[in-house]
Amino acid sequence: MRINPVQNYYCTPYTNKNLQLKKNVAPNLTATISPKQKQIDKLPNYRYYSGVNFTGLQSSALSLAKKIPLEDRLSSILQILKQGDVVVVDETLMSAQKSLKELSGSFHSIIKRLFYIEDDNLKASLALYKNHSNELEAYNPNKFSFVLKSGKSEYTMNSGDSFYLETGDVLNFGDTTLSIKEQPLTDLSMHRKIFAKMFDFSKEVEPVIKRQNQKSIHSILQTFAGKGKKLSFADVGGQDSVIDSLKKGIIYPIKYPEAYRNTTVNHGYIMYGPPGTGKTLIAQALANETNASFIKLNGLEMESKWVGASEENWRKLFDTARENQPAIIFIDEFDAVAKKRGGMDVYGDKVVNQLLTLMSDVEKNGDDIFVITATNRLDILDSAITRSGRFGKHIEVKAPNTKDAVLKIFDIHTKNKALDKDFPKDLVADELLNMQATGADIAYIVNGANEHAFERAGIYEKMENGTFTQSDMENLRLSYEDFQTAMSEFLSGKNNVSRKSVGFVNPNK
Repeated sequence: MRINPVQNYYCTPYTNKNLQLKKNVAPNLTATISPKQKQIDKLPNYRYYSGVNFTGLQSSALSLAKKIPLEDRLSSILQILKQGDVVVVDETLMSAQKSLKELSGSFHSIIKRLFYIEDDNLKASLALYKNHSNELEAYNPNKFSFVLKSGKSEYTMNSGDSFYLETGDVLNFGDTTLSIKEQPLTDLSMHRKIFAKMFDFSKEVEPVIKRQNQKSIHSILQTFAGKGKKLSFADVGGQDSVIDSLKKGIIYPIKYPEAYRNTTVNHGYIMYGPPGTGKTLIAQALANETNASFIKLNGLEMESKWVGASEENWRKLFDTARENQPAIIFIDEFDAVAKKRGGMDVYGDKVVNQLLTLMSDVEKNGDDIFVITATNRLDILDSAITRSGRFGKHIEVKAPNTKDAVLKIFDIHTKNKALDKDFPKDLVADELLNMQATGADIAYIVNGANEHAFERAGIYEKMENGTFTQSDMENLRLSYEDFQTAMSEFLSGKNNVSRKSVGFVNPNK
């Protein structure tokens, strides 16, 4: 993550004149000040910070502040912590930044303010987060475990774990014991800016939050206007045979289980074919056609750099599906995790073994779980993965190879766009079929034609001049010439794809 420049902080010297007890402090808690040293010598009935002198802001102010116990410095910051704020304690700012990168996906909201407390004696990193419920969470970004003592109970915080903290809880990590206190031993508010650096991201994140809120509100209005229709099989063109297979193999067994009591149901499916043919689109439509729980992920999302963690991720995934039956798991780019075993990738082989075991358990237990995978490379998948009983059902998702299929896809992508009255749809379909365009290619060409229509009608120019109005769109029609230009550009882009030479090149050739 990018760290903003540290704000400059200034405060008045801490002298006799600055030391005043609040009215609500007990009378016996009077302070004694050494006139020569101008520092706190003693607070009766109260442990004091020995050797700390905040006379001005000399270069040694931070080193003096570090003599205050870490738990008191942390407690002082916790007093001013707001929702969305993060506190990180570490030896250096660089190591703190590294820890925050590891945890960036764990926080449930945008970080508005970040406080960094430097501690030379701390041989670990600790991050505290004030969540949306105004509760304090502790995160362990280290490779070793913490011990959290809360009351009479003890909990182990493994690497990456988070726990809620309350006043009185104690964290043990290495040789460090850190108590979570309601307030420090004495008021440190004047000196927070010495021992804690604050990075304020509010000005950067607030416009982002505003834009997202506006987008969310706008989507609600679209839903009430009837424009929020979910993707269904009707939105997938040219793949009737694929949809028919999925209906018979997954949708019907989920909806009518009594019809399959004496039938062995296949739980694993592999959809294969070239990129852009609509494999992911079909899976998304399938989710909306059933009332089953739907889990969508990319194969690489389950990988971890820690040995054994990837297998644990897969086990947790299937446990979640088992708890929410009936369930459909869709794994995109399946070849990333199910390659043939026996190579140098020992850890990858273990993941394949784990996946095979999980699928065998689903079949053996008769769980109402279906796993659909998508790949462009069926040939590199492990043979045990593709055999019957695991992922034995293979469905080829082809590029549209008939004019009728091309027309269906073309109609889907142009249904909300106005075409010329005499638009030659059959001619365009023939040209797309001859190009061997996939569904993704057709969508790309339709969008390209729309851009050329904007250019031809002067829409972009009006936007630039600030004269654009909604009425400018009412007479906009996509022409055959717009599609001809878009198709020419698409073919030109495909033909110009080249690779750099590998190895040495003879300059004389």
